[in-house]
Amino acid sequence: MPKRTTIEIDEDLLARAKRALPGRTTRATVEEALRRAAEAAEANATHRAEAQRAYLLSLNAHLDLSVLASDAMWR
Repeated sequence: MPKRTTIEIDEDLLARAKRALPGRTTRATVEEALRRAAEAAEANATHRAEAQRAYLLSLNAHLDLSVLASDAMWR
């Protein structure tokens, strides 16, 4: 859903983005940059969650429940 917004944009940065991104208009360039930023952030969050899940699943290999349950562990 489009929303009309007025913002100040660095013209040099916008020109660089227009050269780097496929959009020809300012709107298309800004939308593509926002889309790429959102996708990168989402991919990073997904990657971090998968890495945390893998780490938690690997804890069993590094954990000795008999030691944790013993009195010696808690002295």
